[in-house]
Amino acid sequence: MRELILYLFVMMFCGATYAQQRSATTTYPYNGLLINPAYAGSLNLLSVIAVHRKQWINVEGAPSLTAFSAHSSFASNRVGIGLFASKATQSITDDYSLYGSYAYKINTPIGILAMGLQGGFNQRTSDYEKLNLLSTDPMMHGAPTRFSPNFGTGIYLANPVYYIGASVPYLLENIILENSELTNSDDQSIEKRHYYLSGGFIYPINDHLKISPGFLLKGQEAIPLSWNVNINLIIDEVAYLGINYRNTGDFGILGQVMLNENLRVGYAYDVNTSQINTVSSGSHEIFINYRIKLKNYKKDPQCPVYF
Repeated sequence: MRELILYLFVMMFCGATYAQQRSATTTYPYNGLLINPAYAGSLNLLSVIAVHRKQWINVEGAPSLTAFSAHSSFASNRVGIGLFASKATQSITDDYSLYGSYAYKINTPIGILAMGLQGGFNQRTSDYEKLNLLSTDPMMHGAPTRFSPNFGTGIYLANPVYYIGASVPYLLENIILENSELTNSDDQSIEKRHYYLSGGFIYPINDHLKISPGFLLKGQEAIPLSWNVNINLIIDEVAYLGINYRNTGDFGILGQVMLNENLRVGYAYDVNTSQINTVSSGSHEIFINYRIKLKNYKKDPQCPVYF
């Protein structure tokens, strides 16, 4: 019932709704393609990642995300090509996306500078039947679907010591839902642009230990600036262990382990410090990453090793 009241309130009483529509992951430091198309091909090898995030365990209708991404470099490391697909679920809405990325890389005295583009689409379906409505109005039932093409851009500078990137992955401000689908009004829910700025660096403590602080800033119209900070401890080049904090009140741990030269697995656990923690045991995230050098692999001393 609380889910129904919240959904109807947002749809019927907001002249224009600006929501935080794009899913965020805690393990983004290990999966840069999800926020910046210029990241494609940055590792100079084929990298394939599958990630699943389940947010706010025990809360009905809480968001979840399953995403698959792959990217590699070509043309003697001058070009990066990437692809990612995802399914994000929140309440009664399923959001499927498919995007391709292209990055052109330039060697500079301070690192590899990449300029990226991406294009693709989202398909969103809202199944009103899940709300168990008693209304006989046909507009309050069914599962309307909306197809939304989009494109974005980004820039990424990296070397073995640090990285910094900026991106606007989705430039078009598509209409996600028109309230006229539920009522006789002309109200709309609009997908606003997201602006990302991220960065991080490596600082060696000794031969076995390194630390890697990082940050992510996220801006969006009509939404307060969101920021995320994390710090990873890299142990003997095979294990990462870190902590993470978001200004939304999420505090958590994250890490990954290299099982062999090609395969690594990672996990993140978040706890929200707001009142939602009285009903939720936290958020879980897990990923698997497979990396392999292709036939066209060419070693580059400026290639980032840890990012």
